[in-house]
Amino acid sequence: MARNNAINLSMNSFASFDDALDMCELLARETGKKYTVMADNQLGFTAKKVGSNQDVSNSENKEARLKNNDFRQAWRGFIPNYVQILIGILIFLRPYKVVSLVFSLLEIENIPTGFDLKSFGEVLGISGILLILYGLRFIYSYFAAKLYIDDDGLILKKGIIAQTQVQIRFSDIKTIGVHQGILDRLLGIGTLRLDSAGTTGKSGKYGTVDIEFKNMIDPVSIRRSIQRMIDDYIRDHG
Repeated sequence: MARNNAINLSMNSFASFDDALDMCELLARETGKKYTVMADNQLGFTAKKVGSNQDVSNSENKEARLKNNDFRQAWRGFIPNYVQILIGILIFLRPYKVVSLVFSLLEIENIPTGFDLKSFGEVLGISGILLILYGLRFIYSYFAAKLYIDDDGLILKKGIIAQTQVQIRFSDIKTIGVHQGILDRLLGIGTLRLDSAGTTGKSGKYGTVDIEFKNMIDPVSIRRSIQRMIDDYIRDHG
C-alpha cells in the first residue's frame, strides 16, 4: 500500500486508521506475528499484537501468585512411602500368611527341619513395624522442606527445629533444570534444580546444584515462570 506520508516508527499510536493498518502489515512482515488495529483514546488508532495483552496478563498474574508464596512437596509424590506402609501393615498383621506366600513362591511344600516358624513370624512382625516407621518418614520430609519465592530470588528452607536455608538471587541463577521419571510424568510432578553462577563443589568444579526441590507440581511451568522472573529482574536491575 503506497502512501505519500511516512509513518513515524517512534510513535505508538496513529491519527488515521490507514496508518495503523500499514504499521500492522509492517510488523507482521518483520516479526512474523499477527497484529490488528485497535482504537486509541488519545490519537485515534494503534497497532496491537493479537493475544499479546492477554498472554502477558496471564503470565504476570501467575508470577504474582508464585511470589511470596510457600511451596511444599506434593502428597502424590510419596506413593513409594505409602506402598512401604501398606506392606509393613500386611507383614505385621499377617506374618504367617506372608511366610506361606514366600514358601509358595519358592515352591517349598514342607517346612524345613529345625525351622522355628513361631520365632520367624515374631521377627517378621517386628520387621513390619520397622517398615511402617520407615515409610512414615515422608511426613517429616513434607514439613521439613519448603521453597519460597520472593522479589529477589528463591529460598530453600530445610528442617523443622534445626533449620538451614539456601538462597539464590535471580541475578545469580546460572541454570534451571527439571528432572522427571516415568512415574513423575504420569503424576504431573518432578524435581526442580537450580545452581548459581558462583557455585563450586568440593572438587572445585562448577555445576553443583544449590537448590533441589522434589515432588513439585507442574515443574516445567514453574521453571518457565522463574525464567521470566529472572529476565524481568535483570531488566529492572541491570
